[in-house]
Amino acid sequence: MKHLKYHITLIIALIIGVIVLQHLINSYNDTEKQKQIDELNKIHLNAVSDAKAGIDNYATLVSSIRGYIKNSKEFPKEKQIQNYLTDLLKDLKFNDSLLVNYIDTNHVMRYVITPNQIDPANLKGVSVSDFRPKEEVKELDKLMKQDSISLFPPINLKEGWCGFPFNFSAKNYDNEVVGYMVSILDVKYLLNAFYDKDINQKFVHKFSINDSVNLSREAVYDGTNIYNKRRDNEFFKNFDLSNKDIISSNINLYGLDLNIVSAYKETPVINKAFINLSYLWYAILIAFSALLLFQLSKNKKLYTGLKAANEEIELKNEALENNLYKNQTLIKEIHHRVKNNMQMISGLLELQEDEYQDEKIIKALEESRNRIQSMSLVHEKLYNSASLQDIRTKEYIVQLIAFVENTIGGNKVYVSKEINVPDNLIFDADTTANLGLIINELVTNSYKYAFSEKNANKISISIIKDKNTYKLIYLDNGNGLNKDYDFESSSSLGMKLVYVLTEQLNGQIKYDNKADTFIIYFNPMENSFKG
Repeated sequence: MKHLKYHITLIIALIIGVIVLQHLINSYNDTEKQKQIDELNKIHLNAVSDAKAGIDNYATLVSSIRGYIKNSKEFPKEKQIQNYLTDLLKDLKFNDSLLVNYIDTNHVMRYVITPNQIDPANLKGVSVSDFRPKEEVKELDKLMKQDSISLFPPINLKEGWCGFPFNFSAKNYDNEVVGYMVSILDVKYLLNAFYDKDINQKFVHKFSINDSVNLSREAVYDGTNIYNKRRDNEFFKNFDLSNKDIISSNINLYGLDLNIVSAYKETPVINKAFINLSYLWYAILIAFSALLLFQLSKNKKLYTGLKAANEEIELKNEALENNLYKNQTLIKEIHHRVKNNMQMISGLLELQEDEYQDEKIIKALEESRNRIQSMSLVHEKLYNSASLQDIRTKEYIVQLIAFVENTIGGNKVYVSKEINVPDNLIFDADTTANLGLIINELVTNSYKYAFSEKNANKISISIIKDKNTYKLIYLDNGNGLNKDYDFESSSSLGMKLVYVLTEQLNGQIKYDNKADTFIIYFNPMENSFKG
């Protein structure tokens, strides 16, 4: 078992890594799901608030009509109420559909008033008992004896729309009951708050009264006749709400319980790019670990063979030295060949540029060539490194900028370069590769968008150690990014790459628009770095 301890340790580490990775992915999914729920909750609460404000405005209007009738020495004529209603709406800026009825003690309609018409549906003389349930008529009998304003359930009107009726007892100047008034507001006025913004088109809403009667902006489904020929395309029954997250609220509207349910029309899809990238990274790590196990086994066998020849100590030492030299040569050769292969790919991309005339394709190939060159430079530095694992950061950055300048800048654009990086700053290959790609993207972006032949162009790059982390500061003297620029939602491949690479370095990126400065906090990817 002793000779397998490294294999067992590495396997246990990989298993723990899988568990941690899955936990991170689950946390990411939970976070994205919570964002979706928060968006739904925000939309829902804002619309509910608007609906409450609408019904309060409506109640104020009804109260004003009631006060006007009560304070008139004679019960107002039909035209007088219409004129008052028109003036009142003008003051309140209330321009939606509205209907005011005066109904006598026998439940016969005497006045039927809209802001612009008198009795548009020819309802004068019609009894409420002819088209409303007996239970509601009894409630209206009680209402005439009361001194309060009541909101009745929404109804389908013969005028062709559905409305919320506010009812109150109608009394003359001598306080005698002469019937009751019904002020009806178009239901659409309240429910439009859930649909009148572009973002709300992603959501579906369900509306019900007292948890039993459903309604839409065009009709009330209470079993009565629906006179409106139009139907609401956003009616919740047109959508499947069975397996979706929903948010529900109950609004008490002057004694009437309105239940509102909101949900996404389609289940939002979580972006899988981060998850796929995580799995890909771990697959590469497993492949590398398998290679490492293989190499450990190979070295163990070599060590056993050398131990068996213990009596020939000098021959063993010579064999070990020879093996070490071979390994170093092999590693150097690998770095050399990787560098050569990357340069070959870069050359092929350069040849590809000559085959296209489309500037977008040429620029894309050129940017890909620069990224490959930044990684190739890492292997070149490792090849020339005595330790085969550490790279002098400043020397690497200077050569990287020189390559980008030769590739993109040409001889026409002069750029002053200020590199504030300690000469003895050393990072491992993985950290340097990530930093190289980030700097490549930023410098390329400066040459493409910030510099011109006429201006005094300038680049400044600094790396500062800040306690337990490092800080990369990059700036040019260009016009800078937009104030509302968002790295996460950017459509630019280069900026997405900078954002992802910063995350791989366990860091974060900030941008100061006033100073046109990128500040990237990062941590080296190995604990054995030198600084």
